[in-house]
Amino acid sequence: MSEAETRLWHAWKLAGEAVMNAVEHDIADGSGLSGPDFGVLARLADLGNGELRQQDLAKSMRWDKSRLSHQLTRMEGRSLTTRRPADAKGVVVGTTAKGRKALAAARPIHAGSIRRHLIAKLTAHQRQELLAACDLLRSPEVDTV
Repeated sequence: MSEAETRLWHAWKLAGEAVMNAVEHDIADGSGLSGPDFGVLARLADLGNGELRQQDLAKSMRWDKSRLSHQLTRMEGRSLTTRRPADAKGVVVGTTAKGRKALAAARPIHAGSIRRHLIAKLTAHQRQELLAACDLLRSPEVDTV
């Protein structure tokens, strides 16, 4: 890679890590939830109305089964989630009342942190350009030659 390409790669990585770390820190300080706790609870609420098959939850988070299983064990130990058999091959993950309450408390912290650490630092034009770039980077590769 050229020096300019290397600088771009490192800038991209460090900027993303800085924003994510700041948001996770704010959530932990304000609610006691870790970033992964918040992610699991938010996915359960947003995608499954409080419940999802464990396999679907792992896929939506882009986590392997082992990572999710360990995370859920920690969250069950703190009464944030439950697991129950769905059928012979599946498990359903659910949010407890304590988990729903923790998520409700963390959501405004999450939104405020994103506004502080990302949105407020960019102009409206920069936000549009960043969104366009992110959309492009997430799309399947297209041969531009």
